[in-house]
Amino acid sequence: MESDYQIYAGEIPAKGKGYLVIRRCRTGEELDELLCRGRQELLRQGATELFVTSHDPSAPLEEDRRGDCRLEFVRDMLELQRDLAELPGAPVRLSLEPLTRERGGAWLALHNECFFEMPNSATYGAKDLERALEEGHSCGFAVVDGVRAGVYELDLTQEVPEIEGIALRKELRGCGLGRELLWGTMGLLAQAGYGRCKLLVASDNESAFSLYRRTGFRAAGIQSKWFRMLPD
Repeated sequence: MESDYQIYAGEIPAKGKGYLVIRRCRTGEELDELLCRGRQELLRQGATELFVTSHDPSAPLEEDRRGDCRLEFVRDMLELQRDLAELPGAPVRLSLEPLTRERGGAWLALHNECFFEMPNSATYGAKDLERALEEGHSCGFAVVDGVRAGVYELDLTQEVPEIEGIALRKELRGCGLGRELLWGTMGLLAQAGYGRCKLLVASDNESAFSLYRRTGFRAAGIQSKWFRMLPD
């Protein structure tokens, strides 16, 4: 099986961030070659910040000099899980408004606004909206005093449903609404008959990680380890 990698350049225009995923690698020499090729490709596309992870267990990455670059650890993407028993009552200040196709443009714009500064966040476009509207997904708005204050995104296609994302406008953070939004989405899953849920969080997203731990989520594993690619 040939060594290969995948480039994710969607965040370069808005944020300057380019991502490289090592999919398969047979030897250390080939790993150096893949890192060099992937880095050069991202630079040609205009990336100013370069990040890499490996999905091949036989080719793990660590802080080191590899080829023409130096790897600096940035974050773990952690999977957390929680039982859906013993949830509090419905949110007091916040309500959830389901996504419809007619509200799709507003949802996309608010999603990208809310997630813009978060680690490893993705800028959504038309394909992501279609996915959010598909069967097996439950997405929508967080509404406070009649105003759309944030978004939520649930993936119900897995055995353990995933809270793919919750976020509020920047000016509304830090006053307890994030916790209400989290409880609200867990309530939707419990009402749908699920007994457990999961989510992913970046280890350097301290506010989100702290919120999830305080509300009973526990680590279930590391999905990926990310490194910054710096010139050697």
